[in-house]
Amino acid sequence: MPATSAASLALAARLRDLDDATVARVIRERSLAPAVLRDVFDLAEALLDPAALGQALSALTRRTLAALATAAEHPDGTDLAELAARLDRTFEQLLHDLEPALDALLADRNANQILVWPAVAAEFDGWPARGLPSAEQLRASATPPDEAAPEGVATATAPPPATAPPPAPAPPPAPAPTPDTAPDAADTDRRFIDRGAAERAFTSTTAVSEMVLALADAPGRLLARGGLALPDVKRLAAAAGCESGEVATVLDLATLAGLIGDDAGFSRPTDRGDAWRRLPLTDRWGALAAAWRQSLPPELVAVLAERAESPWGSGLADFVAWLYPAGGDVLLARLSRRVGQADRLGITVDGRPSTVGRTLVRRTARSAAAALAPLIPAEVEKVYLQDDLTIVSPGPLAGAIDERLRRVADVEGASLASRYRISADSVTRAVAMGETAKSLTTFLASISLTGVPQPLAYLIDETARRYGTVRVGALDDGESAELGAKTQVYSEEPLSLETMLVDAATATLGLRRVAPNRLISRFDSAVVLWTLIDARYPAAPVAGTLTPERPGRARTRVVPPVVDDSVEAAVARIRSGSTVGADGDTAWVARQWQLALRGKLSLRATVRLPDGSERSFELEPTGISAGRVRGRDKAADIERTLPVASITALEALE
Repeated sequence: MPATSAASLALAARLRDLDDATVARVIRERSLAPAVLRDVFDLAEALLDPAALGQALSALTRRTLAALATAAEHPDGTDLAELAARLDRTFEQLLHDLEPALDALLADRNANQILVWPAVAAEFDGWPARGLPSAEQLRASATPPDEAAPEGVATATAPPPATAPPPAPAPPPAPAPTPDTAPDAADTDRRFIDRGAAERAFTSTTAVSEMVLALADAPGRLLARGGLALPDVKRLAAAAGCESGEVATVLDLATLAGLIGDDAGFSRPTDRGDAWRRLPLTDRWGALAAAWRQSLPPELVAVLAERAESPWGSGLADFVAWLYPAGGDVLLARLSRRVGQADRLGITVDGRPSTVGRTLVRRTARSAAAALAPLIPAEVEKVYLQDDLTIVSPGPLAGAIDERLRRVADVEGASLASRYRISADSVTRAVAMGETAKSLTTFLASISLTGVPQPLAYLIDETARRYGTVRVGALDDGESAELGAKTQVYSEEPLSLETMLVDAATATLGLRRVAPNRLISRFDSAVVLWTLIDARYPAAPVAGTLTPERPGRARTRVVPPVVDDSVEAAVARIRSGSTVGADGDTAWVARQWQLALRGKLSLRATVRLPDGSERSFELEPTGISAGRVRGRDKAADIERTLPVASITALEALE
């Protein structure tokens, strides 16, 4: 259809102006296949595909759909102020309602105008035949009854139409609170629910903390269709002490709270995530609970607040189905995830809201965190150091102490009473991060309830003394070019170097001996250093030239960068195929012409003539080859052939 082609051209121009991160986000959120995307035209057509549009519309609330469907009734665009008046909303309310649709690129905003793509309008036109609400029904039922004007208060509404539209479905009523027939039994039941909620809140907050740490240690690779690669899922499950199937739910919580983010195809902790991990446990839980609450539409939060004394599962699915008319299976999956997260966070226990859950939906996350505080053990700042080199915390350990303790010890179990173990490897790692035998001993003595056992003190002193007998540094430029290497490893103990050459743990470094006391490698110095440390060699940087990737945090393995990310590769292809110069790039013009030719769309072509002047032609494209385009001139009724390089602008005609 010409309208579809025109929309593809307009959307392609919009996509061309987006930054790479936004394009990557759109590809992932709309679940597009990156392998088939060559340029912005392919991306535009994929976004306007009916299946992709259906999925995007399924994620929008009834209120957003009402605004979008009403705007779609105006093919040439509509004024936002007029649209707000028609929907009886303020201008700010309308912009807030339309934001999800604009983020999903279902429409385009130009100043105070909004244009809904014709393909989106066509989707709305087909909804009644599929049992979905029409635009009139969406407008009539976009506001739940509790937000409607009170009786006797006049509202500005449009006059009723001559023919009344089909009745709009009303939202399911909230069930009445369950009466407490036995107060004593109800109090006992409430205490039981709150104890379970506190346990779940502690466990889930700890799990998120461990996953954030694990991703700091080794970023997780994101798949093109969403989610992490299976090896990373298993690694995070082991770190958090949960099942692999629960990783997605926990990571979604961390993402909602802004603790982790997509960084060039990898999931990594954000600066906010680093700061969050040092907060008290109740504050960490409060941040997760606030993010969970903010992920829900305000209409649903209001209903949950009304049902705070009743099980939330009763009738909740019916209300959410009303709120998301096109939700379908996507809706059920999203609702299931939010319900599961509420249970994990202790907001509910088996579908029944806890005290902290009621406080969260009725007041704020901060108030809910305050309600949680007396239900969980207080954080401790002292631990037990034992002769077997283990450390046991008698309760939740304060975040700052836990972070430093992880520099010198490995976590064996993160729970209410966490367990750590110190080894020569962990002490070497701590010294590599700037600690000394004295600083480590002083720190451990300051947090110990049992002093520093003699075996532990000996291990720290001996390991620190041996640290640095193997030195790692960069080769100078001249020597690197000659040897084809980047790093040298030096030691006064030739036996250590002999061991490295035959050690399977260091085989990936490709070490070569060039002198009795010196080896070289083609890898960067940081990779060589941490690989040797992980293999339990007393390696240190030469003259402090190298520092840990993240000072103050344990690093268990070196992760080489993976550049084969399909979404990032698709973004790179799109950019290379959609470059536009100041005077109009030939590839861009040619692609527009091909799209217009396929869609039988007439164009207005502006051409630069040899004398420097410009002239416009209204043409029906008939072909393109060898850097020239052909089209029938409507005014002169002749076919014209134009060099692509001479075309400075193309505009779709109605």
